[in-house]
Amino acid sequence: MAIYRINVHTGNLSPLAGAGTDANVYITLYGDKGGSDELNLDNAGNNFEQGAVDTFALHLADLGDLQRVRVRHDNKFPFPGWYLDRIFIRNEDTNQEWTFPCNRWLAQDEDDGEIERVLDRA
Repeated sequence: MAIYRINVHTGNLSPLAGAGTDANVYITLYGDKGGSDELNLDNAGNNFEQGAVDTFALHLADLGDLQRVRVRHDNKFPFPGWYLDRIFIRNEDTNQEWTFPCNRWLAQDEDDGEIERVLDRA
């Protein structure tokens, strides 16, 4: 088992843009040794607010060198649109680090209308 520390950076757009979301957010990790199940990113805080960095610790099988992540939300609650800046992941056991830039909306009423993105590492 490995501990993956995931930092999710929500964009900091103009105050009227409403970049944050209260929707449920899910992530799947893909490495050269396999992939994870789809995991709900949730902790005790008010996650995914505009300009915030939210941290999650996931205990998973060793996935090796991470190649991509799939991130989505369930489009629930009022104003579910979300502007995802990037996701940073660190394997706490091996000290490997990966950045997955997004810089796009996950919103049915913004950008291309998609609420799911597959992000390749930088």
